[in-house]
Amino acid sequence: MKAWLAALSGILQIASAQTQSCRPCHAAIVDTYLQTGMGRSITERPSSLRATFYHKLSNRHYDVNAGVMRRYQKGADGAVVNEIAKSIDFGIGSGNHAITYANRTPAGILLELPLSWYRERSALAMSPGYDKPDHFDMRREISPACLFCHAAYPTDAAALPSSIDCARCHGPASAHLAKPSKENIVNPVRLTADRQREICFQCHLETVSTGIFDSMRQPKRDVYSYQPGEPLSAYKLYFDRADAPEPRFEVNHAGYRMLHSACFQKSGGKMTCTTCHDPHSAKTKPASCTGCHAEASAKHSRQMGSDCAGCHMPKRKPSDAIHVTVTDHWVRRQPKFENPAREGYEPYRGRVVPFYTEADSVSLDIANVQAPNEEAVALYRLYLQRDAKDVSVLAALGNALFRLGRRQEAVDTLEKTLTLEPSHPGALNTLAIAEATAGNLERAIALLDQCRKMRPDHALTWFNLGATYQAMEKPLQALQAFREAIRLQPDFAEARARLAAVCGSRKLRGC
Repeated sequence: MKAWLAALSGILQIASAQTQSCRPCHAAIVDTYLQTGMGRSITERPSSLRATFYHKLSNRHYDVNAGVMRRYQKGADGAVVNEIAKSIDFGIGSGNHAITYANRTPAGILLELPLSWYRERSALAMSPGYDKPDHFDMRREISPACLFCHAAYPTDAAALPSSIDCARCHGPASAHLAKPSKENIVNPVRLTADRQREICFQCHLETVSTGIFDSMRQPKRDVYSYQPGEPLSAYKLYFDRADAPEPRFEVNHAGYRMLHSACFQKSGGKMTCTTCHDPHSAKTKPASCTGCHAEASAKHSRQMGSDCAGCHMPKRKPSDAIHVTVTDHWVRRQPKFENPAREGYEPYRGRVVPFYTEADSVSLDIANVQAPNEEAVALYRLYLQRDAKDVSVLAALGNALFRLGRRQEAVDTLEKTLTLEPSHPGALNTLAIAEATAGNLERAIALLDQCRKMRPDHALTWFNLGATYQAMEKPLQALQAFREAIRLQPDFAEARARLAAVCGSRKLRGC
């Protein structure tokens, strides 16, 4: 392990059993791979890390000590308020650029923590997407879809994630381990150029990190169902903003930017990621450019040296992670850019269009849904004819039906959602509100308690509990629920307004 990373906190990568099982026959490759960013994508808890940080925009203080991250604010009298502490159970990221810390709740839910360690700064700062007044703080869930690109496929639901392993590019190895043969393992070299690229694109083709529906899995495809060698379009569809791709540059834009490059477009589809990169060492292959640009390379190497990428693929700060510097893979003769001074959060309001993969009309229209209207309801129903068990679409349909005043249809849809995923927070909260508006307050409380027990960090659930207790004329319970919502989310303005209303109408302890 690199000395600077070991010095940080003595953390070690968590290698999967799959990677270790390849060592007897491929020891040199495994040892080299384990030093790459992918081979070190998940790290153990950094128990010796000690630091403090104050985030001015949200007025929140943080300290890290003994493997615990603590957040608090200070009241007008200087007293500590809204305090929360979470254990740091593992880190996401190799440390080549950054490590983002994560917590695992007693229910097994993964939460992203608000501070990350950045190599360029050799210090903590807000995690990407958090440098704003209304950030997620300690309640942002890490979904399987988010973890997909940062960890190996899970084999044990009770275990912590492990680093990206050999199976990500070579597929399942059980048959190969039982009887080694080149016929029962995926060797990307034997695939077409398209399928080779798509092994990398499964994680490196993000078009936009926020603001749009950038991709969706095909019907009946599980998060972890992609297999190396299959067409990526059979697993997932991709969408991009309809406006020009420039000047956008984001942290996970390697594949996206490469596809815009003249080098790729003029290669006749032959250029792949491994044209330049050795996947087992993450090193750039020598003479990557000279194969097509021998004369120009010879001329410029005499004048400027042999670092083509330094000029034509400059290292830049992405707009969604300004504390790191990464290579821009849009290869150009004379690239021009300005590094952002702060992270950009301006939402995009326009349409999205298919990118790289072709999209059917229903999927494209769903990707363009911006409001829970009748058109959205029709689209969701069409999609559910393809995959009746898609929980996210069922929950979206239930929410849309409720907002359109079609209560009983909404209730039926949300209850079906909960038979598939009993702890779905959106479905539980929407169903609770539907029951409460019909006067079924006890049923609403039961649903919200069900959500609270599984997801105690979900501030909206506590707010809805408070509002329901308020409707039941139980001010003490309402007060406690609103206070918890504010502790979890200090910028929850409506919870503060409701709390003030409860306190203003009655003399209660704690007001």
